[in-house]
Amino acid sequence: MSEIEKRTMPKAYAWLWGIITLAYTVWMAFFMKDIVLVRYETAAERTVDGYLYDDITGMIGRHWLYPVWVVISAATLLFFIVYISKILYAEKPGNFAKWFCLAGAVIGCIYVVVYGFLDAPNKQGEIADFSDKLKYITASMIGLMWPWLFRGWGVIAAATVFSNTMYCYRRYGFNSKVGVILGSLGSAAIYLTINCPSMGDDDKDFSIPRCSVHWAGALLFAVFCAAPLVIFLFKKGKKEKGRFLAAFLIFVGLLLVMAVLLVTVGKSAIIENIPMVAAYVLLITLNFTDIYVPKEEK
Repeated sequence: MSEIEKRTMPKAYAWLWGIITLAYTVWMAFFMKDIVLVRYETAAERTVDGYLYDDITGMIGRHWLYPVWVVISAATLLFFIVYISKILYAEKPGNFAKWFCLAGAVIGCIYVVVYGFLDAPNKQGEIADFSDKLKYITASMIGLMWPWLFRGWGVIAAATVFSNTMYCYRRYGFNSKVGVILGSLGSAAIYLTINCPSMGDDDKDFSIPRCSVHWAGALLFAVFCAAPLVIFLFKKGKKEKGRFLAAFLIFVGLLLVMAVLLVTVGKSAIIENIPMVAAYVLLITLNFTDIYVPKEEK
């Protein structure tokens, strides 16, 4: 009998998230504190693409916010243990889990879409118009002007996508340790990005820690958070064909379209939202409709 059938969460998941949370807390408390509260407050660090931002951390003159943020963000990481134990390994997810995941998916989808249209300066130092937002202004660049909303973007996206993926696994009696682990690592990775501000569109010097950490977190988040859903759709599509196979092909197709747009049009928050919105819509359809449920089980 498998662990999913016994509804016993492997202790390794709790250890994984415990180690992630501890490592994150140590990193923030002992390595990032002076960087965030001193280095990121200099005019040089706040100047991106020739534009001097007022406060890229949201903490200038309010340094007391830093320990508060460290504690709250570390606590949100520990909640991922709850998502696994109380959703994926629940004997039977109750109404609270159902409505929690549904509300999270709807709120998360609305948040990332609205966030992608927030004002941010263009290369001329003026508020970007729609054309600039479509081909230049990324989510992390918006975060230079709206740092706390950017932190919310990362935390909310990670939590809602992961919890809904666990609900999807549970609803269809599916489990993939690789999927859970990759989803966990991807969710944790975005915390690197939201704590290391963007260096803009032109500066891609990966020898600079701020740049390399920011990009590494974003790429790991995108790839590893999509992986659990791709694994689910691939295995279900291979076994059952029909709608699962169609969903797999459409979802993977959208990911490829996004990759093409990033190369041909350019990266932007609007383009970045394509796979995120697709994931939310797919998860809502899988989790809260009967479209993918066999007729005999309805």
